[in-house]
Amino acid sequence: MNVCYRIKYFSVIAFICSGIFLASCSSSKKAASATKHFADSLPSLPLSEIDIPLKIYAPPILAKAEKVVPKEFASDGWPNYIQQSCDFRYKYRFVRSGLTISCTNNNIGIQFTGNYQLSGSRCICTADKPVTPWISGSCGFGKEPMRRMTVSIRSQLNFLPAYQVRTTTSLNKLQALDKCQVSFFSSDVTQLVLDSVQSSVAAFCSTLDSTITGLSFAGLVHEAAGKGYQKTNLGKYGFLLLNPSAIRIGQLNYARDSFNIQTGITCRPELSSDSINHINVLSTLPMLDQKENKHGILLYLDANYEYTFLSKLLADTLRNKAFEIKGRTIVVKDVQMKGIGNHQVELRIDFAGSNKGSIFLRGTPMLDTAKQALSVPDISYSLEGKDLALKLARNLFRNKIRKTLQGKSYLDIGALVKSNMPLLNERLNRQLTKGVYSTGKTSDIKLIGLLARENSMEVQIFVAADISISSDGIF
Repeated sequence: MNVCYRIKYFSVIAFICSGIFLASCSSSKKAASATKHFADSLPSLPLSEIDIPLKIYAPPILAKAEKVVPKEFASDGWPNYIQQSCDFRYKYRFVRSGLTISCTNNNIGIQFTGNYQLSGSRCICTADKPVTPWISGSCGFGKEPMRRMTVSIRSQLNFLPAYQVRTTTSLNKLQALDKCQVSFFSSDVTQLVLDSVQSSVAAFCSTLDSTITGLSFAGLVHEAAGKGYQKTNLGKYGFLLLNPSAIRIGQLNYARDSFNIQTGITCRPELSSDSINHINVLSTLPMLDQKENKHGILLYLDANYEYTFLSKLLADTLRNKAFEIKGRTIVVKDVQMKGIGNHQVELRIDFAGSNKGSIFLRGTPMLDTAKQALSVPDISYSLEGKDLALKLARNLFRNKIRKTLQGKSYLDIGALVKSNMPLLNERLNRQLTKGVYSTGKTSDIKLIGLLARENSMEVQIFVAADISISSDGIF
């Protein structure tokens, strides 16, 4: 968020500095005034949309999945036989390989191959009792290689409005690459193994879905979202309130070695010098909305600064700054800003050094949104302090600069933003915490509204940017 707050800071500082320069070079005590009607408030801004792609390094997650999916599927009581009827009994074991994972738009695929072995016995029964010895046959025991089989599982993932996860998991494909032909029985018992493995996999899928259905991440989201309803201290830039009104999540995908998903919020952010939290407790979360993936930040920011806050910001920045003017040193000792009504502001700059005194700059700041220029067409000045007035007024205030003050004094905000863009982008590309990194780029920053009120300065800012967050798998 520092992208939008810094431009306010830079624009105010640059405007003050340009005012100091123009006032110190003018030969007129008063500039021509311009009158313009201003509305008493700025128009409402559109809602802001913040959508951030998350990229999560997959190997640590896949390692956990390897532990969840059983390493082998076997008949009940293995290595003992299951006796389905009086005249037949069998046992089997299937040992899987490593998992192969795919995921496209919440459709998760789990594939693995493996090897199976089977042993069966038959006898002759009379009156439901064996009357002959068991005759056995097997595949994959002893020196005989185990037979191969492939298994494919599909799971449809859904994020529910109440911040729960639901999966619908089922067996997608089961294929025996090598058949189990038991010549002793003169029969192919491959299907017996397939049916048994299918039953075991189905039981696993049901257990998995039941386990995941009980999981909820509402607590984590509630904690994170709660911060969006509380003001964040940005130091000398003020206090940020996000005001989220909607929370959404995109669809999960897997590519190369990472899982990717988009998360986003709709909000109405505010930046101000007021530190008081007017919302004490977040009672309920907005319902989670599952949407198509999108990314990007379109931020419409309302900023409101009291003049006492701006005065401190300017004073802390400019205090003890020295200017050399015609061999004399002028040192800024203090800067104060206040509203004087009719959407005008007054800056008082106190000087010391070779000369002492104060310069007062007054005027109505006006924003040209198309040209991205901040102008003060009715800027005027006055001097206080006999020493400063007598020694500087005659030499420094000339007609040429007076004409500049009369309706043409402006600050090129577009150039200011362009010159500071590398610094702004640097803040988007950094390590957020251990193992978590952000990358991004600002594509546009502009002022879209400005209004000087009697007690505060209101500014509206638009920011367009892209940012993504990645994790290297450290949790």
